[in-house]
Amino acid sequence: MKATILTSVFAVLVSTMNLSARNVMTYSNVESGEFGVKKEYVSINKETSKPESKEYYHYDQNGNIVEKTVSIWNDNTGWENFATYSYQYGDANKVAYVAYTKWDKDNERWSDKSDITVHIYNDKDEFLTTKQIQVENKTTFNLISQK
Repeated sequence: MKATILTSVFAVLVSTMNLSARNVMTYSNVESGEFGVKKEYVSINKETSKPESKEYYHYDQNGNIVEKTVSIWNDNTGWENFATYSYQYGDANKVAYVAYTKWDKDNERWSDKSDITVHIYNDKDEFLTTKQIQVENKTTFNLISQK
């Protein structure tokens, strides 16, 4: 019963995404180097030929995502930052935490606060849960995942 409901919900979500993405073309650029892989995806409206959004991904040499930055197109100013995600990994190469920071349009810089999702594992490095916290971006921080 649960599987049927989840499958139905998933099918509706995919259908909705396909409807909204119908008028969008996505162009990609992938670049590999000694520090990993960088990918950039630009979405353009098919009807107007205007850019809509740009997503930048950086993966380390192990294939782990390190950074994701999302930008939105503004007809007057060009690409405007929207949000960035930073990923840190623990000793077992599992996500320790993800930092989400919004772009502060008023001050034209990244926000002074980031939302952090800390991933908590047990002694066997099995995922248990996540914990949400907010931090001030006034100093460099390194969080350690909890066990």
